[in-house]
Amino acid sequence: METSIDQKYRLLLLEHYLTSAKESILKSGAKKWVFVCPFCGPLGRTEGMKKHLKGSLLWNVQQNSWVFYCVKKGGADCMNSKTLGNLISALNPALGEAYKKDRWHSGTTGKGHNCGAPQGVVGALRGHQVARVKRTVLE
Repeated sequence: METSIDQKYRLLLLEHYLTSAKESILKSGAKKWVFVCPFCGPLGRTEGMKKHLKGSLLWNVQQNSWVFYCVKKGGADCMNSKTLGNLISALNPALGEAYKKDRWHSGTTGKGHNCGAPQGVVGALRGHQVARVKRTVLE
């Protein structure tokens, strides 16, 4: 199930960063978004090739997140798949940090999750974890 944070940032990407985005349904019933790859799309030799819908966001059940794929793999940034957070960071690093902060505040970053902690908070404890640590030290 898509979180409200992932939905917010996915919609931002589709509206502002991904050209000609269209939603489709796979045979399995899962949603898929196809669009012009933001990395290799502009590298097309003709105007028609620049408009090919080669990039896609697919729902990955194991990661419980959207994953970016490019069929063409024509640029260095689209050779491998990317998680939603990595795609956001590649397109707009400041927006990527905001996404990580939102995920960090919701407790869905770090070990066991598909998103790292934002810069400046690595190793820092969240408020509820600090209270738990203090309580165990005092007991």
